[in-house]
Amino acid sequence: MKANNHPLQQITKQEKLIQDYLNSHQQIAPLVSAFPKLENFKGIIDSKSFPKTQRSILVKALQEQYNGIELSISVKENIDALANENTFTITTGHQLCLFTGPLYFIYKIISAIKLAEELSKINPDKKFVPVYWMATEDHDLAEINHAYFFGKKMQWQTEQTGAVGPMNTEGIQQVIDEVATVLGTSTIASEIIMLLQKAYSEKDLASATRYLVNELFGKYGVVIIDGNHRELKAMFRNIIHDELFNQNGYRAVSETSDYLNNLGHKIQVNPREINLFYMSENARARIEQLDENTWSVVDTNTTFSRNELEEMLSNTPEVFSPNVVLRPLYQETILPNIAYIGGPGELAYWLQLKGFFDKAELKFPMLVLRDSALLLNEKTLQKIEKLGLTTFDMFDNPQSIIKRLVHSDITSLETEKNQIKQIFESIATKLKAADSTLEGTAMAEAQKQMAAIDHLEKKALKALKTKEENRINQFQKLHNECFPDGSPQERHDNFFQHLLNFDENLIADLYSTFNPLTQEYHILEQEIVVQ
Repeated sequence: MKANNHPLQQITKQEKLIQDYLNSHQQIAPLVSAFPKLENFKGIIDSKSFPKTQRSILVKALQEQYNGIELSISVKENIDALANENTFTITTGHQLCLFTGPLYFIYKIISAIKLAEELSKINPDKKFVPVYWMATEDHDLAEINHAYFFGKKMQWQTEQTGAVGPMNTEGIQQVIDEVATVLGTSTIASEIIMLLQKAYSEKDLASATRYLVNELFGKYGVVIIDGNHRELKAMFRNIIHDELFNQNGYRAVSETSDYLNNLGHKIQVNPREINLFYMSENARARIEQLDENTWSVVDTNTTFSRNELEEMLSNTPEVFSPNVVLRPLYQETILPNIAYIGGPGELAYWLQLKGFFDKAELKFPMLVLRDSALLLNEKTLQKIEKLGLTTFDMFDNPQSIIKRLVHSDITSLETEKNQIKQIFESIATKLKAADSTLEGTAMAEAQKQMAAIDHLEKKALKALKTKEENRINQFQKLHNECFPDGSPQERHDNFFQHLLNFDENLIADLYSTFNPLTQEYHILEQEIVVQ
């Protein structure tokens, strides 16, 4: 595979907030611990303190969660190493998407692996562990119950409600059968189906996802953590207590949001007064305060007094579930973490949280943008070449490319329009000398002539498009391969579709290419075999 790496800004246009962050804009400095540069990690590492007692709880919880799973040497060593004070984590997180969901699920994990590796090179006295945080408490089933294979949506039908992690996997085997029909009968296809069947024979979605990610990334030492765990939640008691009774998070995040608004940036998330859910067997619902001594679970008849909440915090902390605003603080409470790998949207909402971290007296990690990539197989590359285009052209405006494909000067009459404009300006000047009101009449006539030429230009382009319909259709199909349904490939296609198109070395190829701190966009091209 050949990798063409381009500066990220040449390929994708990020929101101004992310651009300012990546460019180390000083107005963003109050919102971060440090800007994303390799040399800035030293200060974060030196300031990170994670008590031995918390490390022991973390290691024990991980060992419980991995019970019954065959561990690679790298994963076992990394879990054991987390007990040591010189070990730190590089974390990324994602929902429990069916069959790993869109490609960027994979890209986030590989980015975490590469950053951990890079830090290990320059800090030989320390160990850095890549961690995948499973969002098992998320309850938005519609966001994770499907995957796209070759443009077809494969969807899991289930009536289950509540947090997705504990949901049983009944019905997913039927979806795997559908996937098998589109993957075919090649050796790689058979191996993919066997892997999916084994993973989703696990009892619940959390276990299935852990098995699948461990099979894909175990040799790279990726440690998978599920925050839905009693002892881990117990480590978070103090912040849950503060959230329930003092609601400092709402004020802190609101202040930062106002700061960003004043700078002209979009706000990614809006905090609630209480950023917690209450979890029961089949539900996850918001907690809100009704009066000085009463809290309720939204859309239910369940209420709690202050004493009852205090008792729950002591005995069953696992029933409290952080929302998107509070989850980052939970992560940083239970992990010796120094960096979070995320997409643009994630980094945007993390940038609203520094004040909240300060209130909670938690260290804020470095935020690192994940790698992005476009995968082009041999057939797609041949189509691009046949149309006389380059892979970089795929990121251009489609209409601009279509104009290039119809090959005629008549598709643009800009020269003629400029000439006519100059003629009418000259006429208007001469008429003005005779009667000042005639200048406007002349320019109005000019506008009519311009409109007529625009109309002729469009008709000419339409006629040429008809003649070149085949080439245009080829390009539109080609563009849809790179931007399925108008979305970037990495936000739509499933990883296993491309594993089939490439080979079992795809993860290794991505691993050898990625480096999140370089802020590059990677176009990975399969080698064209000359017959």
